[in-house]
Amino acid sequence: MQTDVDIKALRCFLALAQELSFGRAAKRMNLTQPSLSAQIRKLEQQVGHRLFDRITRAVLLSPVGKALLDEARAFMAQADAFAAQLASWRARPDRRIVLGAPIYTFELPEHAALLSAIAREMPDIALKVDNGFVNSLCAGLLNGTIDMAMIVAAAVPHQRYLADMAGEGAGELEMPDGLPRHTISDEPIGLAVPEEHPLACFDVIPAEALAGCVIAMLAPLHGRSLYGPISAWLSAAGATGFLPPEAHAFALERYCREYRIPAISVAQFRPRDRGNVVYRAVTGLDVRTELAILRSNRKLRAPVEDRLWALGATLIPEKSGN
Repeated sequence: MQTDVDIKALRCFLALAQELSFGRAAKRMNLTQPSLSAQIRKLEQQVGHRLFDRITRAVLLSPVGKALLDEARAFMAQADAFAAQLASWRARPDRRIVLGAPIYTFELPEHAALLSAIAREMPDIALKVDNGFVNSLCAGLLNGTIDMAMIVAAAVPHQRYLADMAGEGAGELEMPDGLPRHTISDEPIGLAVPEEHPLACFDVIPAEALAGCVIAMLAPLHGRSLYGPISAWLSAAGATGFLPPEAHAFALERYCREYRIPAISVAQFRPRDRGNVVYRAVTGLDVRTELAILRSNRKLRAPVEDRLWALGATLIPEKSGN
């Protein structure tokens, strides 16, 4: 029985599953239709089941094809990550260290503390700082082109993250929980509330108090692990989620201050000068974000990477004793 996975056949399967057209899938794979069909037949023979139902002028995933789709996406994401990891070592023989730090971390004191510590403790390090978005930094950590990154995100199951990467994409405030990480802070999502608003009278806002309220909401692009539960929570409480033109964490803070409406609040982004806005925990919503330092799960590491990882660990607050 053949057990080796044919990467080309699997790519053809994923292309056809997305396009549901042999013509479009063949064009996408730069193959002829007969060649694509041969690859699909090869995979079906290995599986022992049809992966697609071919009906007049239509192609549909079979039940077995549907069952295998997410695993196939995750497998290909891992294969692509491994290939990129090999390429990263070939392309970077000097092993210059790449540290990810999205632009939004510039306002965080931990960002300055880490870079100052690097300059002080490792003055001779060959360092590049990548200020990309979280999803691109996590992709770099997974494929080995980025060594470490400081990000704010919700941790999601690793395999689901890989499947999302291979599909419609991972969220901007999501990170895979399978990467090594130092957690600097771990906070629940709450609300920013104008100080004169009725909700400000609560120390912890009960969900039932939200009935009839309009709440400025994070955009879906931040990730389904945030957007889905928060939307469901607001709906169940009888509140209306409002998506402003800019629906990221910093913009929501501005909408709360300028337009005097409550807003979803990510704790790590709350300004030190809080002014006329108060921040409240809520009941019925269990969504958390972390400020964390992640590192690549690459097996081959230069000693300088371990030194940098140890330096990142110094940012973890010490737990107070009993």
